[in-house]
Amino acid sequence: MEATDNRSDISTYILGGWDLAICAALFFQGILWTQFIRYMTANKRDSVLLKLFVAGLALLTTLKTIQAISMLWILNDAIVNNPESDLWQTHWLFHTAVISTAIIAFYVQTFFCCRLWAISRNLCLTIVTMALFIVALAAAAVATSLTYSDTPLKSIDWIAAHLGTAMCGDLLLTGGTVFWLLRHSNVVLPRGQTARMLDSLLRLTIQSAAPAAACAFVNFGAAMVLNITGDQVRVELMLSEISNMILPKLYAISAMWILNSRDDIRAALEHGPTIHTLDFGAAMADRASVTETGTQSAGSQLGVPVPFVEDEKLQTLERSKICVV
Repeated sequence: MEATDNRSDISTYILGGWDLAICAALFFQGILWTQFIRYMTANKRDSVLLKLFVAGLALLTTLKTIQAISMLWILNDAIVNNPESDLWQTHWLFHTAVISTAIIAFYVQTFFCCRLWAISRNLCLTIVTMALFIVALAAAAVATSLTYSDTPLKSIDWIAAHLGTAMCGDLLLTGGTVFWLLRHSNVVLPRGQTARMLDSLLRLTIQSAAPAAACAFVNFGAAMVLNITGDQVRVELMLSEISNMILPKLYAISAMWILNSRDDIRAALEHGPTIHTLDFGAAMADRASVTETGTQSAGSQLGVPVPFVEDEKLQTLERSKICVV
Protein backbone atom coordinates (compact mmCIF):
# COMPACT_ATOMS: atom_id res chain seq x y z
CA MET A 1 0.00 0.00 0.00
CA GLU A 2 2.86 2.32 0.86
CA ALA A 3 4.50 1.69 -2.50
CA THR A 4 1.23 2.48 -4.26
CA ASP A 5 0.89 5.75 -2.35
CA ASN A 6 4.47 6.67 -3.18
CA ARG A 7 3.87 5.99 -6.89
CA SER A 8 0.73 8.11 -6.73
CA ASP A 9 2.69 10.98 -5.20
CA ILE A 10 5.32 10.70 -7.94
CA SER A 11 2.63 10.83 -10.61
CA THR A 12 1.00 13.84 -8.96
CA TYR A 13 3.95 15.99 -7.91
CA ILE A 14 6.63 15.06 -10.43
CA LEU A 15 5.01 13.84 -13.63
CA GLY A 16 1.98 16.09 -13.18
CA GLY A 17 4.27 19.00 -12.38
CA TRP A 18 6.23 18.47 -15.59
CA ASP A 19 3.02 18.37 -17.63
CA LEU A 20 1.76 21.65 -16.14
CA ALA A 21 5.17 23.29 -16.53
CA ILE A 22 5.48 22.34 -20.19
CA CYS A 23 1.95 23.50 -21.04
CA ALA A 24 2.64 26.83 -19.32
CA ALA A 25 5.90 27.18 -21.26
CA LEU A 26 4.07 26.65 -24.56
CA PHE A 27 1.51 29.29 -23.61
CA PHE A 28 4.17 31.91 -22.82
CA GLN A 29 6.09 31.05 -25.98
CA GLY A 30 3.00 32.03 -27.97
CA ILE A 31 3.03 35.41 -26.21
CA LEU A 32 6.73 35.78 -26.99
CA TRP A 33 6.27 35.14 -30.69
CA THR A 34 3.67 37.90 -30.91
CA GLN A 35 6.23 40.18 -29.23
CA PHE A 36 8.95 39.14 -31.68
CA ILE A 37 6.68 39.76 -34.67
CA ARG A 38 5.70 43.18 -33.36
CA TYR A 39 9.35 44.08 -32.85
CA MET A 40 10.31 43.05 -36.39
CA THR A 41 7.53 45.14 -37.92
CA ALA A 42 7.76 48.24 -35.72
CA ASN A 43 11.44 48.68 -34.83
CA LYS A 44 13.28 48.68 -38.12
CA ARG A 45 15.37 51.70 -37.07
CA ASP A 46 17.14 49.82 -34.28
CA SER A 47 20.84 49.04 -34.43
CA VAL A 48 22.11 45.75 -35.81
CA LEU A 49 23.36 44.76 -32.36
CA LEU A 50 19.92 45.15 -30.82
CA LYS A 51 18.31 43.20 -33.67
CA LEU A 52 20.84 40.42 -33.15
CA PHE A 53 19.95 40.35 -29.45
CA VAL A 54 16.25 39.87 -30.28
CA ALA A 55 17.09 37.21 -32.88
CA GLY A 56 19.22 35.37 -30.33
CA LEU A 57 16.45 35.59 -27.75
CA ALA A 58 13.94 34.20 -30.23
CA LEU A 59 16.30 31.31 -31.02
CA LEU A 60 17.00 30.46 -27.36
CA THR A 61 13.36 30.55 -26.28
CA THR A 62 12.34 28.47 -29.29
CA LEU A 63 14.98 25.86 -28.45
CA LYS A 64 13.70 25.85 -24.87
CA THR A 65 10.20 25.21 -26.18
CA ILE A 66 11.46 22.35 -28.38
CA GLN A 67 13.10 20.91 -25.28
CA ALA A 68 9.78 21.19 -23.39
CA ILE A 69 7.83 19.44 -26.17
CA SER A 70 10.43 16.66 -26.32
CA MET A 71 10.22 16.20 -22.55
CA LEU A 72 6.43 15.96 -22.76
CA TRP A 73 6.71 13.34 -25.51
CA ILE A 74 9.18 11.31 -23.45
CA LEU A 75 6.95 11.45 -20.39
CA ASN A 76 3.82 10.37 -22.23
CA ASP A 77 5.63 7.64 -24.13
CA ALA A 78 7.17 6.28 -20.94
CA ILE A 79 3.87 6.34 -19.03
CA VAL A 80 1.97 4.56 -21.82
CA ASN A 81 4.59 1.89 -22.58
CA ASN A 82 5.99 1.39 -19.11
CA PRO A 83 4.10 2.98 -16.19
CA GLU A 84 6.86 1.98 -13.76
CA SER A 85 9.57 3.69 -15.82
CA ASP A 86 11.77 6.33 -14.22
CA LEU A 87 12.86 7.80 -17.55
CA TRP A 88 12.19 11.29 -16.22
CA GLN A 89 15.10 10.70 -13.83
CA THR A 90 17.59 9.25 -16.30
CA HIS A 91 17.02 10.99 -19.64
CA TRP A 92 19.54 13.73 -20.37
CA LEU A 93 16.89 16.28 -21.43
CA PHE A 94 15.52 16.46 -17.90
CA HIS A 95 19.03 17.02 -16.54
CA THR A 96 19.48 20.10 -18.73
CA ALA A 97 16.32 21.90 -17.57
CA VAL A 98 18.13 24.04 -14.99
CA ILE A 99 21.10 25.05 -17.13
CA SER A 100 18.94 25.91 -20.15
CA THR A 101 16.83 28.19 -17.96
CA ALA A 102 19.96 29.78 -16.50
CA ILE A 103 21.45 30.47 -19.94
CA ILE A 104 18.34 32.31 -21.15
CA ALA A 105 18.10 34.22 -17.87
CA PHE A 106 21.77 35.24 -18.14
CA TYR A 107 21.28 36.33 -21.75
CA VAL A 108 18.42 38.65 -20.78
CA GLN A 109 20.19 39.85 -17.63
CA THR A 110 23.16 40.90 -19.76
CA PHE A 111 20.82 43.07 -21.81
CA PHE A 112 19.43 44.67 -18.66
CA CYS A 113 22.95 45.28 -17.34
CA CYS A 114 23.74 47.18 -20.55
CA ARG A 115 20.57 49.17 -19.98
CA LEU A 116 21.61 49.87 -16.39
CA TRP A 117 24.97 51.15 -17.62
CA ALA A 118 23.25 53.38 -20.19
CA ILE A 119 21.06 54.89 -17.48
CA SER A 120 23.54 55.23 -14.62
CA ARG A 121 27.04 55.31 -16.16
CA ASN A 122 28.03 53.72 -12.84
CA LEU A 123 30.74 51.18 -13.66
CA CYS A 124 30.96 49.72 -10.15
CA LEU A 125 27.23 49.03 -9.92
CA THR A 126 27.15 47.44 -13.36
CA ILE A 127 30.17 45.21 -12.69
CA VAL A 128 28.86 44.00 -9.32
CA THR A 129 25.46 43.21 -10.82
CA MET A 130 27.00 41.38 -13.76
CA ALA A 131 29.30 39.44 -11.42
CA LEU A 132 26.30 38.13 -9.47
CA PHE A 133 24.70 36.87 -12.66
CA ILE A 134 27.95 35.15 -13.71
CA VAL A 135 28.15 33.42 -10.31
CA ALA A 136 24.51 32.33 -10.65
CA LEU A 137 25.20 30.84 -14.09
CA ALA A 138 28.25 29.00 -12.73
CA ALA A 139 26.18 27.58 -9.84
CA ALA A 140 23.59 26.31 -12.33
CA ALA A 141 26.36 24.60 -14.33
CA VAL A 142 27.64 22.89 -11.18
CA ALA A 143 24.11 21.80 -10.26
CA THR A 144 23.63 20.30 -13.72
CA SER A 145 26.91 18.39 -13.56
CA LEU A 146 25.96 16.95 -10.16
CA THR A 147 22.76 15.46 -11.57
CA TYR A 148 24.97 13.08 -13.59
CA SER A 149 27.03 12.09 -10.53
CA ASP A 150 26.49 9.44 -7.85
CA THR A 151 25.05 12.10 -5.51
CA PRO A 152 22.39 13.90 -7.55
CA LEU A 153 20.61 15.21 -4.45
CA LYS A 154 23.55 17.54 -3.81
CA SER A 155 22.45 19.47 -6.88
CA ILE A 156 19.59 20.91 -4.79
CA ASP A 157 22.14 22.91 -2.78
CA TRP A 158 23.63 24.39 -5.92
CA ILE A 159 20.22 25.08 -7.44
CA ALA A 160 19.31 27.04 -4.29
CA ALA A 161 22.64 28.91 -4.54
CA HIS A 162 21.97 29.66 -8.21
CA LEU A 163 18.48 30.98 -7.55
CA GLY A 164 19.51 32.98 -4.49
CA THR A 165 22.40 34.67 -6.28
CA ALA A 166 20.26 35.42 -9.33
CA MET A 167 17.59 36.96 -7.08
CA CYS A 168 20.18 39.21 -5.42
CA GLY A 169 21.36 40.31 -8.85
CA ASP A 170 17.79 40.98 -10.00
CA LEU A 171 17.07 43.08 -6.91
CA LEU A 172 20.27 45.08 -7.39
CA LEU A 173 19.54 45.51 -11.10
CA THR A 174 15.95 46.67 -10.63
CA GLY A 175 16.78 48.79 -7.59
CA GLY A 176 19.68 50.47 -9.39
CA THR A 177 17.58 51.19 -12.46
CA VAL A 178 14.75 52.67 -10.38
CA PHE A 179 17.20 54.74 -8.32
CA TRP A 180 18.86 56.33 -11.34
CA LEU A 181 15.56 57.02 -13.08
CA LEU A 182 14.35 58.76 -9.92
CA ARG A 183 17.62 60.68 -9.73
CA HIS A 184 17.25 61.88 -13.32
CA SER A 185 13.65 62.91 -12.63
CA ASN A 186 14.84 65.26 -9.85
CA VAL A 187 16.63 67.55 -12.32
CA VAL A 188 13.85 68.02 -14.86
CA LEU A 189 10.76 70.15 -14.89
CA PRO A 190 8.24 68.46 -12.57
CA ARG A 191 5.35 69.04 -14.96
CA GLY A 192 7.20 68.83 -18.24
CA GLN A 193 7.20 66.16 -20.92
CA THR A 194 10.52 64.78 -19.70
CA ALA A 195 9.12 64.16 -16.23
CA ARG A 196 6.19 62.27 -17.70
CA MET A 197 8.57 60.26 -19.87
CA LEU A 198 10.72 59.31 -16.86
CA ASP A 199 7.59 58.41 -14.91
CA SER A 200 6.56 56.09 -17.75
CA LEU A 201 10.01 54.51 -17.78
CA LEU A 202 9.86 54.00 -14.03
CA ARG A 203 6.48 52.28 -14.16
CA LEU A 204 7.59 50.19 -17.13
CA THR A 205 10.73 49.03 -15.28
CA ILE A 206 8.77 47.88 -12.22
CA GLN A 207 5.89 46.32 -14.14
CA SER A 208 8.12 44.39 -16.55
CA ALA A 209 10.35 43.07 -13.74
CA ALA A 210 7.51 42.01 -11.40
CA PRO A 211 6.36 38.74 -13.12
CA ALA A 212 9.87 37.30 -13.45
CA ALA A 213 10.78 38.40 -9.91
CA ALA A 214 7.67 36.72 -8.44
CA CYS A 215 8.39 33.51 -10.37
CA ALA A 216 12.03 33.51 -9.27
CA PHE A 217 10.94 34.01 -5.65
CA VAL A 218 8.58 31.02 -5.83
CA ASN A 219 11.31 28.92 -7.43
CA PHE A 220 13.83 29.91 -4.77
CA GLY A 221 11.37 29.28 -1.93
CA ALA A 222 10.47 25.84 -3.27
CA ALA A 223 14.15 24.91 -3.69
CA MET A 224 14.90 26.01 -0.13
CA VAL A 225 12.05 23.90 1.28
CA LEU A 226 13.23 20.86 -0.69
CA ASN A 227 16.77 21.46 0.49
CA ILE A 228 15.76 21.75 4.16
CA THR A 229 13.32 18.83 4.29
CA GLY A 230 15.21 16.45 2.02
CA ASP A 231 11.86 15.12 0.76
CA GLN A 232 11.79 15.31 -3.04
CA VAL A 233 8.20 14.10 -3.53
CA ARG A 234 6.01 16.97 -2.39
CA VAL A 235 4.09 19.95 -3.75
CA GLU A 236 7.16 22.22 -3.57
CA LEU A 237 8.83 20.08 -6.23
CA MET A 238 5.88 20.64 -8.55
CA LEU A 239 6.07 24.40 -7.92
CA SER A 240 9.81 24.33 -8.62
CA GLU A 241 9.31 22.47 -11.90
CA ILE A 242 6.61 24.88 -13.10
CA SER A 243 8.43 28.07 -12.08
CA ASN A 244 11.76 26.84 -13.49
CA MET A 245 10.16 26.08 -16.86
CA ILE A 246 8.35 29.41 -17.26
CA LEU A 247 11.03 31.64 -15.69
CA PRO A 248 13.08 32.09 -18.91
CA LYS A 249 9.91 32.95 -20.80
CA LEU A 250 9.06 35.65 -18.26
CA TYR A 251 12.59 37.07 -18.50
CA ALA A 252 12.25 37.20 -22.28
CA ILE A 253 8.79 38.78 -22.07
CA SER A 254 10.22 41.43 -19.74
CA ALA A 255 12.92 42.39 -22.28
CA MET A 256 10.52 42.41 -25.23
CA TRP A 257 7.94 44.38 -23.23
CA ILE A 258 10.48 47.16 -22.73
CA LEU A 259 11.68 47.11 -26.34
CA ASN A 260 8.16 47.17 -27.79
CA SER A 261 6.99 49.93 -25.44
CA ARG A 262 9.49 52.44 -26.78
CA ASP A 263 7.41 53.42 -29.79
CA ASP A 264 4.42 54.31 -27.62
CA ILE A 265 6.52 56.58 -25.40
CA ARG A 266 8.38 58.05 -28.38
CA ALA A 267 5.05 58.86 -30.04
CA ALA A 268 3.91 60.70 -26.93
CA LEU A 269 7.16 62.69 -26.90
CA GLU A 270 7.05 63.57 -30.60
CA HIS A 271 3.56 65.01 -30.27
CA GLY A 272 4.39 66.88 -27.08
CA PRO A 273 6.47 69.98 -26.34
CA THR A 274 10.25 70.07 -26.64
CA ILE A 275 12.07 68.24 -23.87
CA HIS A 276 13.99 70.69 -21.69
CA THR A 277 15.57 70.81 -18.27
CA LEU A 278 16.66 73.68 -16.05
CA ASP A 279 20.20 75.01 -16.29
CA PHE A 280 20.62 76.24 -12.73
CA GLY A 281 24.21 77.38 -13.30
CA ALA A 282 23.21 79.75 -16.08
CA ALA A 283 20.28 80.98 -14.03
CA MET A 284 22.51 81.88 -11.06
CA ALA A 285 24.97 83.63 -13.40
CA ASP A 286 22.18 85.79 -14.83
CA ARG A 287 20.97 86.63 -11.33
CA ALA A 288 24.49 87.68 -10.28
CA SER A 289 24.83 89.84 -13.40
CA VAL A 290 21.59 91.65 -12.64
CA THR A 291 22.64 92.26 -9.04
CA GLU A 292 26.03 93.65 -10.02
CA THR A 293 24.67 96.20 -12.50
CA GLY A 294 21.95 97.29 -10.10
CA THR A 295 19.43 97.56 -12.91
CA GLN A 296 16.38 95.46 -13.45
CA SER A 297 13.80 95.54 -16.17
CA ALA A 298 10.10 95.31 -15.53
CA GLY A 299 10.14 91.76 -16.72
CA SER A 300 12.98 90.73 -14.38
CA GLN A 301 11.06 91.95 -11.36
CA LEU A 302 8.71 89.03 -11.87
CA GLY A 303 11.65 86.61 -11.76
CA VAL A 304 14.95 86.14 -13.48
CA PRO A 305 14.50 84.35 -16.83
CA VAL A 306 15.74 80.78 -16.61
CA PRO A 307 17.36 79.37 -19.75
CA PHE A 308 16.86 75.77 -20.81
CA VAL A 309 19.29 73.18 -22.07
CA GLU A 310 19.02 69.55 -23.08
CA ASP A 311 19.91 67.09 -20.35
CA GLU A 312 23.09 65.11 -21.06
CA LYS A 313 21.81 62.01 -19.32
CA LEU A 314 18.80 61.90 -21.62
CA GLN A 315 21.08 62.25 -24.62
CA THR A 316 23.02 59.24 -23.35
CA LEU A 317 19.80 57.23 -23.09
CA GLU A 318 18.85 58.19 -26.63
CA ARG A 319 22.20 57.08 -28.02
CA SER A 320 21.91 53.72 -26.29
CA LYS A 321 18.59 52.88 -28.02
CA ILE A 322 17.80 50.71 -25.02
CA CYS A 323 15.82 53.17 -22.94
CA VAL A 324 12.89 55.16 -24.19
CA VAL A 325 13.54 58.81 -24.90
